[in-house]
Amino acid sequence: MAEVKELAYSRLQQELQKAQLELKLKDEEVVRLSQIRDEVGAELEELTASLFEEANNMVRDANVKQAYAEKLLKEANLKIEVLQAEVQALKTLVITSTPSHKRSPSNYELCSFRETPPGSPTKEAAFSNFSPDNYEVDPVFHQEFLEWHQNPKLDKDNPFLANIYQEDILPCLNFTNKKLSDAVLSAIEENAITIEQVNGKNPFPKSNSAKRRCSLLEAPKICKYRMKISEDPDWYYISQLCRNRIAAVCDFFCYIRYIQQGLVKSGVHEIYWEIKRGKT
Repeated sequence: MAEVKELAYSRLQQELQKAQLELKLKDEEVVRLSQIRDEVGAELEELTASLFEEANNMVRDANVKQAYAEKLLKEANLKIEVLQAEVQALKTLVITSTPSHKRSPSNYELCSFRETPPGSPTKEAAFSNFSPDNYEVDPVFHQEFLEWHQNPKLDKDNPFLANIYQEDILPCLNFTNKKLSDAVLSAIEENAITIEQVNGKNPFPKSNSAKRRCSLLEAPKICKYRMKISEDPDWYYISQLCRNRIAAVCDFFCYIRYIQQGLVKSGVHEIYWEIKRGKT
């Protein structure tokens, strides 16, 4: 019995050692798999962080490009609005300017296309003697201008504009035909006047008397231009003299409208002398 017990005990001892060895191997396998799991997890976290960073960079780049595109779009829209205003003015004011009111080019452009009338001096010659240094500043007119420039409105009751109306506009449009003169001034104020040169596309009327009598002066004149005002369907034939004087007033209102719309980027001092030069 003792021998049997000893053999049984020896066999159990061997099985126990075998089981312990297998358990040790399994523990080592578990440790190895845990290390692999941790390494894969770390790589996965690193990859995820890298992907998130790349995605954030892409979003940031996209936002920067979108902001830049929006800025370009805003600038383009502003340029389009300026060009549309100029085109509209070109359509409504197809007239030329008088030599004494023709303005030299600058960072703003006048609202209508100008050409030098036949027999008139060039604009360079017309203004060759003009210089702010040759004129003293009228303190009253200058102060009225500064107050108007803070809130530029086409209000003829404003002291600044009232001064120009009395000294320049009304005398310039003082024609024999008072009723038509008043209508011309109203049309200019409403930006609703058209003057064009008579040519083959818009010939003289059948009556020769019309082309030899100015509608504004009511006197015999060769009328190389015709005029349409506001909603009036009729054309009025006018002389070179009347066209020049109307063009001068149109130039002034065009420049004032550009100031009102913020299209004139010159400084206040330059704007003052530009208006003063038009009055000279």
